[in-house]
Amino acid sequence: MPNVVGKTYLAARTTLNNDEYFARVVGSDGKEWTTNIIPDDSVMAVAMKPIAGETPDTDTIYITVNMTEAEFKVAREAKRKAADIAEQEAAIAKRYTYTCGMYSSKQPIYKSYKEIWTSGDYSSGGDCYVKIDGKDSYSKVPLLPSEQKIVDFVASKGGDVSVPSATVGNVMLLCAKVKPDYADQVVARPEWRKSEAAAALTVCPDAPHAAILQHEITAVKVSDGTKIVGQTMEPGTWKTKAGVKDCYWSRNTGGGDIIDNNFVSFAPDGVTVTVFAGEGFESSRCGTWTKIG
Repeated sequence: MPNVVGKTYLAARTTLNNDEYFARVVGSDGKEWTTNIIPDDSVMAVAMKPIAGETPDTDTIYITVNMTEAEFKVAREAKRKAADIAEQEAAIAKRYTYTCGMYSSKQPIYKSYKEIWTSGDYSSGGDCYVKIDGKDSYSKVPLLPSEQKIVDFVASKGGDVSVPSATVGNVMLLCAKVKPDYADQVVARPEWRKSEAAAALTVCPDAPHAAILQHEITAVKVSDGTKIVGQTMEPGTWKTKAGVKDCYWSRNTGGGDIIDNNFVSFAPDGVTVTVFAGEGFESSRCGTWTKIG
């Protein structure tokens, strides 16, 4: 009888069948496998009974393999899922389409956010739009596993995932481009914005505007208006963007007396003010204040 130890079970079975023997699988736990379970090439013959060289009195040869039936089933299911995911992910390259600016019959359709980086639309101030499988991202498009990971990441950072496909669309648009004033915008729910910027950096860390996205994640910002330092504005040193004009700011005591103030007609480098807990702070026409210390 030929020696089949060291071969895959399938090769071992073929060898035995050629000599008119029938093979049965025995797991590494000593238990026979169910007859309708067909091993694949990951299942190796590690022992045989009767052993090679003997003349058996039966045509059934028991092949001990390197795993149990239960282990094989788990591995087979994992492979199946991996194959399904690979098939789905293969479609990702043509899943997204982008347009930018005002609609036009000559409007280009971009097949990836990287195409936008090298286009004239990247430096323009216009918005871009994304479709997922030809549908608006707010249409609750079913997600691929990699897209669900994006949604889970955004959720872990406190972001809005009420429409998961829209969350994915927002992240993909952040990969495509950001508006010129993106870093200066103050929004009502900064954690939503920060979470999507962080997710975008996991998708497109090589984006030309990656530094802007990183700044958005870490920046603390307030807009013009009246603030209470320590409540609606953190104590510390704050700065406007460069080039502000006609900017007025005032630091006040709790009783309303002016501690310090200034009217700045033009500041090429921006205006810097340090405020302390318990003070009032107000500004107008100064734009966005970003904490720098």
